[in-house]
Amino acid sequence: MLVDAVFHYRTLIGKCELGCGLDWDEIDQVSRIEHAFAAERGDGRRFRRQAVELAGTMCEEQINDPIDIIELSPGGLVCRRAPFVARGELVEIVIDDGDKSYRFAARGVWLRDDGDDYEIGFQLVGMPVCLNKARISAHKFDVVDKIASAA
Repeated sequence: MLVDAVFHYRTLIGKCELGCGLDWDEIDQVSRIEHAFAAERGDGRRFRRQAVELAGTMCEEQINDPIDIIELSPGGLVCRRAPFVARGELVEIVIDDGDKSYRFAARGVWLRDDGDDYEIGFQLVGMPVCLNKARISAHKFDVVDKIASAA
């Protein structure tokens, strides 16, 4: 999946930024991912953004807002239905995919009015985290589920 490839790339780049270096296989993986997302010549971008339809969550201090991710690349993403984010502000973008929860640190780069909400371009920064979800027992329908289904 595309999110997994971006996660893998950001992890390897983060490893480099920490000064750990990469082995030959990891260098080859970075090269292959960069080649797969190479931008068209002359458009000023390092990576080509891939159109996607992903649900995500933007987390800031104590606010978790649902967002629609419409473009994704190893360098960043574009989302719609987002709350205001100032240029340079750091947020966490959470993308759940089955039993995995990908968490990316992102910096707001640009913002456009999108009706009641905003369309925002983010630059991915730092090393991401992937959490594996494990269910210990069967889930029982509760009040939290009722609130979520009403929203």
